[in-house]
Amino acid sequence: MRRGVGLGIALIALVVGMVAAPGASAAKPKQQELFVCKHGCKYRTIQDAVDRSKRDATINVAPGKYREGVIVKGHKHDGLTIQGTGKNPKKVILEGKNARNENGVAQNGIEGIKVDGLRMLNMWARNYATNGFFIHECADYLMKDLYASFNRSYGMYAFDCTGGRITKSVGWGHGDSAFYIGATPPQKKPDWTSLDHLDGHENVLGYSGTNSRYVKITKSDFYNNGVGVVPNTLDSEPYEPTADGKITKNNIFWNNFNYFMSASRVETVSGGLGQIGDQTINFPTGVGIVLLGADGWKVTKNKIFGNFKWGAAAISDPFNEGDDAVSRNNQFVDNQMGRNGTDTNAVDFFVDGSGGGNCFSGNVSSTFDADSPAAAAALYPGCPQPAGGGTGTGDPAQFGKLASYVLSDPPETQQCSWTEHAHPKFKKFKPLEVPGVIPECP
Repeated sequence: MRRGVGLGIALIALVVGMVAAPGASAAKPKQQELFVCKHGCKYRTIQDAVDRSKRDATINVAPGKYREGVIVKGHKHDGLTIQGTGKNPKKVILEGKNARNENGVAQNGIEGIKVDGLRMLNMWARNYATNGFFIHECADYLMKDLYASFNRSYGMYAFDCTGGRITKSVGWGHGDSAFYIGATPPQKKPDWTSLDHLDGHENVLGYSGTNSRYVKITKSDFYNNGVGVVPNTLDSEPYEPTADGKITKNNIFWNNFNYFMSASRVETVSGGLGQIGDQTINFPTGVGIVLLGADGWKVTKNKIFGNFKWGAAAISDPFNEGDDAVSRNNQFVDNQMGRNGTDTNAVDFFVDGSGGGNCFSGNVSSTFDADSPAAAAALYPGCPQPAGGGTGTGDPAQFGKLASYVLSDPPETQQCSWTEHAHPKFKKFKPLEVPGVIPECP
């Protein structure tokens, strides 16, 4: 009996110990959930809720207009979700007009600084002094079901981040671009960034990415911008050049937005790409894709049509310090150009003849900007090509064409060299025309 009693006590102790000990079967702590609304909630501003949030918290924002600039700073907020609870993004508005925060005039609708896994969902940021949604020094963010409009620079902007996704979002009215990935650190095992199911229109640039890497842009519409999609290399940001990206299965069309016209609702934030003497080098307009100083970008299976200057261009920047902005190893493969001849680009492809390893294959209905068939064969070789070398100095004739275009003075006269025509209907979209009279063409 003594032995049986002792064994029973031991078994009870063991069971109690197993229940008390933490393990895989232990209940997970309930995640923090905070609510923001104009009346009747604990928090009246998104910033107040952020300040009291912990890791993996969720902030639910009720429909309304929030005139503030939200700052989320530090890894103590890792995994934070900020989401609008309206039926669509237009119900929860971050309003930049007269918005202020602890730093004075609010520069951004939401800014994330050194926060990993930040999720921003189902909101609209508009009229901010700089950007709509901005995150930097981060990893694995998500921007989904967002609208961004008429912010001075960018709509949705990630800088010095690894991984992440921007999806099912719309951006318009920006002085630079609707969507921007910049300064991606080189990685041995790349964590790719996905941009998909996007709509970028009426911007200086639909997408731009200075010194970006490991970016896939897919299943999106870029239209009615000055240029649709522009990966680029500049000295102004770290991690040159832009490299190893993919632009695939997008519609890139009607990018003929002459924002230099005085009647344009959008004014470029850029003072130009540089100077040649006393002349300003401006971004080109009327172009679907520009790869500027890009290395190893793959442009495949896109529909590129109705752009009045070039469908796609690959060029270098010979003025870049260290000659980092050289066009190398870019592939243009299996793109549908000109919508079967019904909505052509003025010319499908342009290169300046710099760099090396660039190639063109399987593009339907291709035309090439070159002075002769022999020049076209040399400038636009088929794929594959040996790895490229070369420098940022291109073919003199091609460089002259590019220079005369981007140095147009006044810049709105770039339109003088467009090949314009009426666009047949395409889905729900309508072409954008800026009213007004172009100054006398040279």
